[in-house]
Amino acid sequence: MPLPEHAKIYTSAQMREREQAAVDTGTSFLQLMENAGQAAAADLLRRLPQPGRALVVCGKGNNGGDALVVARVLQQHGWQADIVLLLGENLSELAETNRHRLAGLHGIRFLPPQGLPAALQQDYALIIDGIFGTGFSGSLPPIVAECCRLLNRAAGCKVALDIPTGLNGDTAEAAADTFRADLTYAFAAYKPAHASPAAEQCCGEMVCLDIGID
Repeated sequence: MPLPEHAKIYTSAQMREREQAAVDTGTSFLQLMENAGQAAAADLLRRLPQPGRALVVCGKGNNGGDALVVARVLQQHGWQADIVLLLGENLSELAETNRHRLAGLHGIRFLPPQGLPAALQQDYALIIDGIFGTGFSGSLPPIVAECCRLLNRAAGCKVALDIPTGLNGDTAEAAADTFRADLTYAFAAYKPAHASPAAEQCCGEMVCLDIGID
């Protein structure tokens, strides 16, 4: 799917600059994460107005934090969310803040990574990839590669936050077992990989969401 004419395309370095500029003018990185997750969840709720079950797979960094915000908003609208912290519980500060915001919420369940194959025997309306974001490069760690293989075979609408795990946002190099999304949300601007041939294989439909930065 081609990008819209005159679409904004930022490299990962340019995104960091613009995020910092937004923080310098009065917002916070935590608010930008909230904005990203809220915007993605709002679009998902428009597409899928009936509550269902979601599987949310998170890494340790801020992409995982974005996914935890999405899980919270879905829960507020009647969804059940199973969350897997794929790379352990030592999360980034922002992601940890959003994990705490899920404490005690009905319909939120944390599953161990080893429970993922059994979990995928259930029917999920949504599978959300928040493992690695635009900073990824190289090859996927074995646990992530195996997870993506499982997710790619599963039913349900597969959603990537900012960039599918395994796809280098700047170079468009795709690792073996890159997550194959049906829908990818680009935050603030598209990334170079979204305009590449690899996007046809990995990104599915691409939607750019405003998160409150230039």
